[in-house]
Amino acid sequence: MPRPALLMPGQGAQYPGMGTGLYRDLPAFAALMDEVFRAMGTAGAELRSEWLAADPAFPIDHVGRSQPLLFAIDYALGRLLIDLGLRPAVLLGHSIGEMAAALLAGVFDLDSVVRILQHRVHEADRAPAGGMAAVSASAAEVAPYLRPGMGIGAINAPRQTVIAGPDEPLHTALEALEQAGFTWAPVCSSAPFHSSALQPLADAALPLLADLPIRPPRIPVISGYTGRRLSDAEAVDPQYWARHPVDPVLFWAALDGLLASGPQLLIECGPGQGLTILARRHPDVRSGRSRAMPLIGSAAPDPDGEAGRFAAAATKLALPVP
Repeated sequence: MPRPALLMPGQGAQYPGMGTGLYRDLPAFAALMDEVFRAMGTAGAELRSEWLAADPAFPIDHVGRSQPLLFAIDYALGRLLIDLGLRPAVLLGHSIGEMAAALLAGVFDLDSVVRILQHRVHEADRAPAGGMAAVSASAAEVAPYLRPGMGIGAINAPRQTVIAGPDEPLHTALEALEQAGFTWAPVCSSAPFHSSALQPLADAALPLLADLPIRPPRIPVISGYTGRRLSDAEAVDPQYWARHPVDPVLFWAALDGLLASGPQLLIECGPGQGLTILARRHPDVRSGRSRAMPLIGSAAPDPDGEAGRFAAAATKLALPVP
């Protein structure tokens, strides 16, 4: 029998209006989102208004919008499933999704995660302008094209490697990759996450993290940064969490390790279906031994259809429809 595993997406999964249909039509989800907004204080009230606005002042890809909203939606969906009776066997977050997983697992409390997130957003907004791009190539093929200040941002699949860095070296590298015959697509972000350009952010976060209460996870977490189960020692190490904006996300290695432990029902607990699409490339899922499904995602993101898609997913999971 497949064990339920929650996949929690990160930067690049965002789209305008994500989660707003669920917020409007599902009071239990709205209550959990409001819990996060209240913890954020005045900034949370502003974020909520901007999120629900028909004509927001800031683009959804801005770090001050995408990061806190992705975290909040990932967490609210995960909590909602648990409140409805799902007992996840394991959690796997991609980038900011790992902070939602850490909250659900009890590593941090909500106030602590909000402090970490707000510090990260503030510092990232001061970083050099930059971004990320997904290249249809292996990490080894991409590495020779990286320029100083850049890095491998994520290895999402054997031939999907995200590169990250400040605007100028990133554009130069992408031009060279294109001339060499590689194809790529932007990962929508206003900051060069998972590159050395954000090292000052990691350094600045360490004193904050050292002052926060951190506990071993109550629910197993697969680290998106090591590809292994997060040990108790790693979980309580401030350095591990401080380095998240700099270190590469090893999603494929983490997925590989998770699926090697036995059949899994992979549930994408966030906006879109990007992690579901990646998971369906894995031999374990292609063979039918494990399965992958999104909660509210669709090929063409449509906030008005989110509640219906969630209800359909809940029915498949044998959960009550709220």
